[in-house]
Amino acid sequence: MDFSQVRYFLALAETLNFTRAAENCHVAQPTLTQAIKRLEGELGGPLIHREGKYSRLTKLGQALRAHFEKIEETRNALKESALSVTSGEAAELHIGLMCTIGPRILSRFLDGFRTEQPNAKLFLHDITPDSIADLLLSGVLDGAICARHGDKHERLDYVPLYSEAMVVAFPEGHSFADMDAVPLSAIARHRYVDRLHCEYRGTLIGYAHEHDLELDIAFTSQREDWIQDMIREGAGVSIIPEFSLIGPMLDHRPITEPPLMRHVEFVTVYGAAKSPILRELIQKAGKHSWIRPTPETRLEVPA
Repeated sequence: MDFSQVRYFLALAETLNFTRAAENCHVAQPTLTQAIKRLEGELGGPLIHREGKYSRLTKLGQALRAHFEKIEETRNALKESALSVTSGEAAELHIGLMCTIGPRILSRFLDGFRTEQPNAKLFLHDITPDSIADLLLSGVLDGAICARHGDKHERLDYVPLYSEAMVVAFPEGHSFADMDAVPLSAIARHRYVDRLHCEYRGTLIGYAHEHDLELDIAFTSQREDWIQDMIREGAGVSIIPEFSLIGPMLDHRPITEPPLMRHVEFVTVYGAAKSPILRELIQKAGKHSWIRPTPETRLEVPA
């Protein structure tokens, strides 16, 4: 079965006349007739019943007509989408954002890129660290913004974006507020809200084990917004990337002994063909001056 057979059948179903259907499809009548016969052979039964110069759809033809209409709609949508991309009218990018990446530092960059490329459609997907490679290599994602804590994947390409400190966030009135910086040993002695996707989760757990400290884990969650609300309500403290703190801003301090940093990168498949719009996004991300966000940072939307 091919798209032309579907188009011929729908024209025939509309006109119930082989000659008029062929004219509407701009083909010779024998061409349309032979295509319909081949289609009937593939489907195992007649689609059209002739009665002299009159024709009508068979039960099979009636049953399949709606399905053929959907196929035709899909064909038209594919043509329109392909035309919009090849003509430069529109381009879609599916970008993964690791679930621990905060929006504050990315918002202005992404909004600026969209302003410069008004025909680009950016789809931002919340992803977990362990899913990044599979989503990129399978083609589900065009790229990903993430913080790598470990070796590079041999089939992926990494463009450095920015670095940020890991801080300890705590509720109002906590004893950490009187300190300029907080050692990891002090964090391990306080009730802890466990971020399941934290890059340094293993570091803290390992540190506690090495120093015979028993972590008092109050809650464990994958949800960054839930975790920060729990801290705000006094459930405990947690190690959080500085730029991932969301308003209203939690009180926080840098971590010492040892200081913890993470490095955020734009990741794509190494050696894979990249669309012009993806190459543009990678280039701009690599050259962008990543400005340290402040609590007052807001994304300004033109009126």
